[in-house]
Amino acid sequence: MSAIRDPFLWLVVLAAAALRLWGIDHGLPFVYNPDEANIVARSLSVARGLDPGYYLYPSFFFYVLFFVMGGLFVSGWLVGRYEGLREFQSRFFEDPTDFYLAGRLVGVLCALATLVLTYRLVDRHFGRTAARAAAVVIAFCYFHVRDAHYVKHDVPAALLVVLALTAIDRARERPTRASYLLAGVALGVGFATHYYLVFLAPVLLIVTRLRPFAGVLASGAASFVTFCLLSPYVVLRAETALEHMAANREVVVDRSLSSGNAFLPSLGLYVQFILEQGLGYALVVLIGAGFVMMRGRFALWGTFPAIFLLFLSYTFFAGRYLNPVLPCFAAASGVAVAGIERRVGAVAWLVLGLACLQPLYRSLQVDRLFAAPDTRTLARTWILENVSTGTAIALQSYSVPLPQSEESFRLSLEANDAVGEIEKQGKYASLLALAERRHESYQLFFFGRGDELDRIYVPYEALVDGLEPLKKLEVSYVVLREPARSPPPEVASLFERVRTHGTLRHRVDPGAETPYLDNEDWAPSSALHLKGPRVEIWSLDSE
Repeated sequence: MSAIRDPFLWLVVLAAAALRLWGIDHGLPFVYNPDEANIVARSLSVARGLDPGYYLYPSFFFYVLFFVMGGLFVSGWLVGRYEGLREFQSRFFEDPTDFYLAGRLVGVLCALATLVLTYRLVDRHFGRTAARAAAVVIAFCYFHVRDAHYVKHDVPAALLVVLALTAIDRARERPTRASYLLAGVALGVGFATHYYLVFLAPVLLIVTRLRPFAGVLASGAASFVTFCLLSPYVVLRAETALEHMAANREVVVDRSLSSGNAFLPSLGLYVQFILEQGLGYALVVLIGAGFVMMRGRFALWGTFPAIFLLFLSYTFFAGRYLNPVLPCFAAASGVAVAGIERRVGAVAWLVLGLACLQPLYRSLQVDRLFAAPDTRTLARTWILENVSTGTAIALQSYSVPLPQSEESFRLSLEANDAVGEIEKQGKYASLLALAERRHESYQLFFFGRGDELDRIYVPYEALVDGLEPLKKLEVSYVVLREPARSPPPEVASLFERVRTHGTLRHRVDPGAETPYLDNEDWAPSSALHLKGPRVEIWSLDSE
């Protein structure tokens, strides 16, 4: 029976799809993950020109998303959902649900394609049992389920890993010029999607043993040309791109070294996450055994995760970075299950089922939270129902998404010397038009610092000695979003002063001391009944 016709595979695909589609609209029409907001905004900016002007990531994924958004417009226009491009643009600022759902569905499709292609490659190398087991592991893997709910690079990167491994394997089996060129193209697509997929290159060198050398050179040339074609401005704006990469290194690599441990500083965090959340203790045992049992195939399946995990050990911990190694981990677990089946028969499936319970539990818990309201959305509803329109409110960024009044919007542009932005008929003109149509809206001020021109920021440092700056702005309410970690002294001071001199009007609690936050890796627990941080709404009293 052909792999593609295996009914077991498609049952697993259905289960994987259900886990990744449950709660796919979480948060919308509001977006609480800053990475998602940034990636979608960058992809839409391609409408102004192919150069996104942003090189922390290569450009190809932005182009893919822009193409998807173009398809969204055409299909919506054909069915009468959008009358034209102007309405389509306005819809993004009024209610961006369509845009984010389209982007998130890209991640879901990439996740399902990863499962199917991993199954096919494992089936060819290790047999049907190993392929089925690998598919099950990918379907239930917690971080893969979780991260497919966001518009990010890491789940698509896992698909590109499988494609690259398939192409490299073909080059090994059929060492023709065409096979090596195809492998180079696959590597180039990976590099053009995320820089960290450069660690696929050693796999080609080790698996082929540099034979024939002309083929390897052709593969390298094809990889470079593909990268240049798919992310051209990283090369054309190389100086700026290197500056962005250096800034990203400070965030991703240098922060990991700030712990004081210079040797594999983040390895322990990644291992802990894999054991306690991502895959679970039992699956890790199967994976380890499977890599040992691969023998001659280890070069293809084990090289990338070994090098990549070494690299991750020197990055600031983020569980989503593990997605690219999942196909290799799944293959190894499948090899182990196939080995058990050869010895004890169907008991192997009982072993796999028990091993998958831990990641499946985490996946179900996070899906439950995705399907529930966010604490910030509930806080917004309370404010709209209980606080008079036009009231001055101070809050943090990525806090409660309150509607801003036209007066507040215009005052913010004036304060930032940005009134001319309205004439450009871009983002700020669309936001102003939206503010003009609102019936319920507020005068908004934001704590900290930022570069959004439609906001007036009040630095935390200005509030260290008291809340007088807020009173001069006639702020009546303060919304406090509980920080993810111990806050800096100036933030803690603000919280203390507001709680001392204000009156608590409402609190939205997620249900447990440790919340589930979009950009953190805290485990989703059964004690949580809402996604998002603890939110408090205070009215200010006179000191």
